[in-house]
Amino acid sequence: MSTPNFQPLPWQRTLWTTVAASMQDDRLGHALLIAGPPGAGKRHFAACITAALWCRQRATDGTACGACSDCLQVLSEAHSGYFLLRVEEGKRDIPISAVRELSEKLTITQYDGRAKVAIIDPADSLNVNGVNALLKTIEEPTPGSHLLLVSSRPQALAPTLRSRCQRLAIAAPARDVALSWLRVASGGKFDEAALGQAFELASGAPLKAIELLAGNGVAVRADWARGLLDLAHGRGEPVPMAAAINEADPAGWVQWLYGWLATLLRSRLSAQAGDDAGLRSLALRLPAELLDRYVAEAQTALERIHGAADKKLVIESLLIGWIALLARAGRAAQNPRT
Repeated sequence: MSTPNFQPLPWQRTLWTTVAASMQDDRLGHALLIAGPPGAGKRHFAACITAALWCRQRATDGTACGACSDCLQVLSEAHSGYFLLRVEEGKRDIPISAVRELSEKLTITQYDGRAKVAIIDPADSLNVNGVNALLKTIEEPTPGSHLLLVSSRPQALAPTLRSRCQRLAIAAPARDVALSWLRVASGGKFDEAALGQAFELASGAPLKAIELLAGNGVAVRADWARGLLDLAHGRGEPVPMAAAINEADPAGWVQWLYGWLATLLRSRLSAQAGDDAGLRSLALRLPAELLDRYVAEAQTALERIHGAADKKLVIESLLIGWIALLARAGRAAQNPRT
């Protein structure tokens, strides 16, 4: 998500102050790793940095004006010093050829001597050869060039790459901060209940929540939750359910599942206002150690779903594991420890 004025989001302000001071003193790192959960605004923050590096009318807080010709070129991704590297349609990763081409472009001096910025998004889609090629660029940087690596899974990056980057952590905001932003961003079109539901379904990620509100994402995720609850009550079959999810949004479902399980864990530990009674009841049925183990399986699936694994099989395995978890929980309830 980008805004014409390139203003950091409310929960990014403290980090922006640090970055702006670095730009002001001409000591901004050559390679920045912008990391954080999905929907926390990493891409937007990268755009704010990019625009600020070129804007001719920066504000006193270092933000770009959003109106000059350079800012407008950033918005249209047409600036001569701007390069974007991402996974091409139908591909699994960013190939070494694309990294080499980028490195060559970064060595060309801008006609006006100003900064060159390359955004790699998501950086964890670089393959091994691509990482090695990028390391050479980082170790021998071209003056005035900046690499902005965006990633929701920084742990998936090679340690050699992570260690050479200055890390900028974008954290998801507190609930009250997020809901306040959502009210404004949604133009007042939704009541508090809808905003709260979207926030929960997005696992606390505001930009994801606004995306859900704008489309049918809330309804889809409600269906996903009903599907898991149906399986919990002996209704439905995992294989056809997995096929349907795979056709819709396999990576989104695994990400959602991980967040849903976090909500389930929280509900098990302590009831909170607004918690779903059915979810709370389900949470109390599940022994903590079994639920923790299943959360670990979901976390592993998050890594696999973004890799070369068969997505449908990953989802099937999780759904079958969910049924197995409930069966083990049932047996544990019938044979409590003395």
